[in-house]
Amino acid sequence: MIAEKAAGPHASFYSIRAGSNQTRKGNPKRDDCRRAKLSPMRYRLLVTTVLVLLSGGFAASQDSAVKQNDLAELVQRLMDVEVGFSQMIPPGMSIEAKEISREGKSGGNLVVQYHIFVKGTPSDTLFQEMEWPVTADKPAVALGGISIGKDGILICAGRTPEQCGDAKKPDDPIEFITMPRKGEPTRLAFVASTFKIGTVIVPDPVEAQDKGCSLSAVRLTQKFELAFLSGSGYPPSTDVHYRVSSGEMTSDLAIKSDSTGAIRVSVLHPSKKSKDTVKVKITEAKCSPEVSYEWGSI
Repeated sequence: MIAEKAAGPHASFYSIRAGSNQTRKGNPKRDDCRRAKLSPMRYRLLVTTVLVLLSGGFAASQDSAVKQNDLAELVQRLMDVEVGFSQMIPPGMSIEAKEISREGKSGGNLVVQYHIFVKGTPSDTLFQEMEWPVTADKPAVALGGISIGKDGILICAGRTPEQCGDAKKPDDPIEFITMPRKGEPTRLAFVASTFKIGTVIVPDPVEAQDKGCSLSAVRLTQKFELAFLSGSGYPPSTDVHYRVSSGEMTSDLAIKSDSTGAIRVSVLHPSKKSKDTVKVKITEAKCSPEVSYEWGSI
């Protein structure tokens, strides 16, 4: 099989024509069977964040003229994107991504495929898929004319001009393909005429668990300069202490858990090196999960 990326670096999707052994670029509106490399979108949602600066300046890869208040606003905006997608579920509806294939190695040439199921919506709903990759400055319109098939699976029905797909192969399930970097989120929104529903998938996660507590780090920028840390299983409405270290620098901090025992915090990497390893460890007697990730490399 010969694969061809959509235009641009870190292309947002691939497509495969039904009945063919060759992939090609295609019009997002009409394809017989589409496999879309998943990417992100952005919606505003206020979340509690703590910005951890392990050195005095901003990341060397960023514009040095950016002021601290601009930096804080940028961090908050990127956090809003991540949390907004995970909460973009209208009442009475659900969305689920089910993995159907995984090939390659974590942190390397990993390729993961999903079917996506949406339930609780009218059976005649047509969706427009929207994406917002970590590498992009604005959202991208992907496949249109998506229908809902048996058990809620997203399909190209191919029965009317408005539906994606081919009448010769009706009700073709869509295979969503992602080629993720370590910790990279895939954020998708499916937009109908009166509502939208979204999901976040992290196919190659950075995560750990210890004694009922969890901790994960999600890549919010291309080189992991900014990480979104989240966790659950902690005492509710309590200061949760954690340690962030990179090279010879270490910071001991605390973030207050919410009423469910969940935490959310952002970490910005040191600015004096081109790449390094960041380690984050919860330092509580109850539990102490620890994660680490490499920043500075694509």
